[in-house]
Amino acid sequence: MVLFHAASTGEYEQLKPVLKKMDRNRFFILQSFFSPTVYKYEKNTKLADAVCYHPFDFFWSAWFFFRRMNIQYYITTRNDIWPTHLYIARLMGIHTALINANIYRESHYRSYFLRNFHQKVLRHFDLILTGSDRLKKNLKYLVPETKIHITGDSRFDRVVERKKNAGDELLPNSYEKSQTTILGSIESTDYPIMFSGLKKYYSNGQDDLAKKNHRLIIVPHEIDVQNLQKINNNLIGLGFDVVYYSEKDKLKESRVVIIDVVGILADLYRYADLAYIGSGFHNSGIHSVLEPAVYNNAISFGPKYHIVDMAVSLADLRLAIVIHSGDDFSLFLNLFDNNEKLDQIHKNVKNYISKQKLASEQIISTIFTDDDT
Repeated sequence: MVLFHAASTGEYEQLKPVLKKMDRNRFFILQSFFSPTVYKYEKNTKLADAVCYHPFDFFWSAWFFFRRMNIQYYITTRNDIWPTHLYIARLMGIHTALINANIYRESHYRSYFLRNFHQKVLRHFDLILTGSDRLKKNLKYLVPETKIHITGDSRFDRVVERKKNAGDELLPNSYEKSQTTILGSIESTDYPIMFSGLKKYYSNGQDDLAKKNHRLIIVPHEIDVQNLQKINNNLIGLGFDVVYYSEKDKLKESRVVIIDVVGILADLYRYADLAYIGSGFHNSGIHSVLEPAVYNNAISFGPKYHIVDMAVSLADLRLAIVIHSGDDFSLFLNLFDNNEKLDQIHKNVKNYISKQKLASEQIISTIFTDDDT
């Protein structure tokens, strides 16, 4: 039996491409979750033979769980690591693998305390699969190189798959025909920079949007009433006419829309020419750059982007712009005034994405290469 674990929806999205490639005639797949939310919606998934909650990280619960389920492989993703379960799995001879491993901060391996902690935990994995040479280099400070394999990141597979399966139109055609900026998964630390840049570039608010034939898609990370109202008030203060996505009858004539539903951001990037990725001024780091990149958007984000490996690559290759101030964001918007440069950025991002390899099959073949069952 192969156990795949995903604590919550984000981790499960990373596992989906791998699960779809698994040979169900060869392996019985058990999928575990920790979050009740994802369990509720995925308990009947067809990507696994059985679904359960992951036990708490206690010695006795790990031992009885593995023993009762007769687990042979225990696979987790990214940073979803359960130290006690790993220790017990090693004692019981269960094969363990961490996929999409992401050790990105120097403090993880430079700090004595954190390095010692990560070494003790990660040594229990038989295999650690990661997405790039940069991440492998970081991991080498913590575990023997023989355990580390570069297989790519299955999140890329998932984003590509989602693009191919994109369904109904989410916004009117006017958003595709105009030049459109999307502000994706923004949160409060982005607001001063974002609103300052918008004020400078669109000094006449709605009139400038109409004159330039531009549109704005605003996607908050949190859609509670208080946060939506805060964004709405700021935009109105800049002279914009704002509608909410839920106001379907107003979308056709709109130029500024606030998305007040969840789960559609990845598909909204297809309407955009420019994409600003939120949370780059927060310690948690930026959100996904994969989603706008597969739609060849020109991309920008704040300075705390090193958590996302592709963001580091895009910044190093000057295919993404790092925003430090409202003036920087205004300059990013100025790309609309240089169509030749903007077109070249779109082509360069497209070329970069075309060179990325799907990871799922490589992940599976690396983990199960010696399995003869």
